[in-house]
Amino acid sequence: MTNPRPPVRPVRSLRRWATDPLVPVLLLTAGTMLAAAYGHVLTWALVGGLAGYTLSGSV
Repeated sequence: MTNPRPPVRPVRSLRRWATDPLVPVLLLTAGTMLAAAYGHVLTWALVGGLAGYTLSGSV
């Protein structure tokens, strides 16, 4: 007789946790809050990047 394979429960529960709709919502909310806190820095970084791209003659 051979023993049947045991069910793989930890992977399934981990997969369910990782694909739960709440996880992406929480990650996007945290990213939005961080972006809002550093909005002025991100704005100037974007403007500076576009200016450097334009001034380099890449356009």
